Amino acid sequence: MNISLTFHAHQPNRLIAYDFFKIGEHAFYEDDNLNAQVLSQVAERCYLPANRLMKQLIELSDGKFRFALAISGVILEQAQHHRPDLISSFQELADTGCVEFLAMPYYASLASLYAPAEFAEQVDEHIELIEKLFGQRPTVLWNTGMLYSNAIAACAYDMGMEGIMADGNRQMMNNLHTNDLQCAPLIAKTKTIIRNRHLSNDLAVNRVDPSWSEYPLSPYTFADWLRHEQGQVVNISMDYETLGERQADSTGVFEFWRTLISAVLFNGERFVTPGEAVRLFPSTGTIDCPEPITCSTFGTTSQWNANVMQQEAIKKIYALEGAVKASNDLDMIHVWRKLQSADHFHYMDKNNGFTPYPSPYDAYIYYMNALADLQVRVKREADFAKAERLSRLV
Repeated sequence: MNISLTFHAHQPNRLIAYDFFKIGEHAFYEDDNLNAQVLSQVAERCYLPANRLMKQLIELSDGKFRFALAISGVILEQAQHHRPDLISSFQELADTGCVEFLAMPYYASLASLYAPAEFAEQVDEHIELIEKLFGQRPTVLWNTGMLYSNAIAACAYDMGMEGIMADGNRQMMNNLHTNDLQCAPLIAKTKTIIRNRHLSNDLAVNRVDPSWSEYPLSPYTFADWLRHEQGQVVNISMDYETLGERQADSTGVFEFWRTLISAVLFNGERFVTPGEAVRLFPSTGTIDCPEPITCSTFGTTSQWNANVMQQEAIKKIYALEGAVKASNDLDMIHVWRKLQSADHFHYMDKNNGFTPYPSPYDAYIYYMNALADLQVRVKREADFAKAERLSRLV
């Protein structure tokens, strides 16, 4: 059996407690200290030890172990500023030649749902950063939350992507086989790589759940499950933060993965990256997905856009697109794009366990006040440009 393993890494730019009286006066919205603190904590617990483990496994297997990383532009930006050693650590993985970096919307945004042209620009920006830092030009797209639909697959095709990842949840799969590559309708040249939802969640969630029937999971048991899977390639995908952050070192997570990878290789299975998979295997059929699906618990976009606060915030941020871009102010465009990160809207959901705010309402108020300030700045810029044009006519 062929195994494709992908980890996703992202840290948002959390906002300060931006109150009404800062509007028009205070143009920096992010809690830089908190963002630096969280990044450093997760780097020490997860990213750096996980990178060391993965590099060791690559070296010990003479390159037979291969995997992929989907790292947002936002976290790479933070790392360049606060933890350059983290960039060096990822570059060491890139230098092995056994790690593939996937394309993402740079800001981990929802632009694929609300602004397709903006979505393409953000993916291009991310590809440029990956090429600059790691010397690779990604050919497979990992959209925010693994967002996928027929329309998004068409966008990936227009961008020249060879593949796009999607979650194998019930809403999409019907009678199709999770471990086979598919294509969206009329999109034969961009293959859809389907995440094995069941097996991925066993590793990402169930492994540390005492109520799970297979707890405690043996890495040898999981390796045996993989050996008996059918199809072209088993796609395992989860957040990189699973290793050491969401599953602490005390759970034995690093030793579990060390043993698992060794056991899979001992069983004679082959690791391939997503890019290798789309080049090795033909699509076996057409997968029709007219409505957006994600790898969230419910497989929908509800964690971002189900309540009135989220809907209002999303409406207002994307309504600014024309005015912000017309300013030609690169700093302002960058700030606007960072406010598109899906995390901001997820914090407005009462079921978010990672929020830095006292309540979803606080998340909404801070966000909308920051957005109001950005609107003031955009208007000032437009008024200034208009005055300049008029002065030239006099």
